[in-house]
Amino acid sequence: MSDLIHHIAIQDDWEMSRGFGEYVVSTRGVHLDDAGFIHATTADRLGAVVAARFGDLTLPLLDIAIRPEGLAAEGIAVEWVDGDAHILGALPMTNGVVASETPIAR
Repeated sequence: MSDLIHHIAIQDDWEMSRGFGEYVVSTRGVHLDDAGFIHATTADRLGAVVAARFGDLTLPLLDIAIRPEGLAAEGIAVEWVDGDAHILGALPMTNGVVASETPIAR
């Protein structure tokens, strides 16, 4: 099994996407269509990303743990750039792809 990759989601964005069955937010305030990918990172870089990109935000955040092999099974590639993962497509909100959804305590 591959190591999980992690996407930081604003909880409201994640919850509103459930009805569509896929998540299309690249990062805070940026749609997948505008960025071309969904930002993700490794578990050890999660805290630094939260501090850098979401430190001033008071909205609840979620750590979305993602199975790279689940993405591959759905035909969605992952590209690594400077230690971070770029998910090259919409994120299916299925058990095969999403390993867990954990609130981020700040």
